[in-house]
Amino acid sequence: MTVVAAKVTPRGVLVPRALIAAWGDVQEVEIEKHADTVVIRPRPVKAVPWHAQVVARMKAAGLVEDLPWPQPPSGSPEERARLAEKLSHGKPLSKLIMEDREEYA
Repeated sequence: MTVVAAKVTPRGVLVPRALIAAWGDVQEVEIEKHADTVVIRPRPVKAVPWHAQVVARMKAAGLVEDLPWPQPPSGSPEERARLAEKLSHGKPLSKLIMEDREEYA
């Protein structure tokens, strides 16, 4: 264990990088305060889910954009069934869709 004479400044406690070089490329640290000591250790790197990595790369390439409006709330299956019945006027929605597509064929 290495003991360092700490230097307290208005910016905080300064620690020479050479002391943490053995940890590798550390982006963040955790500080744990005890009664007579302070423990500084590297913060574990959280694995970014594969999906988030793909989306981030697609956004960077300009292939994906965040929509400026919120997504519509999803209703319960009962609510969707009630709306389907109301909007279809008693006919199955699949039949209405097929009839609509016949006009374009």
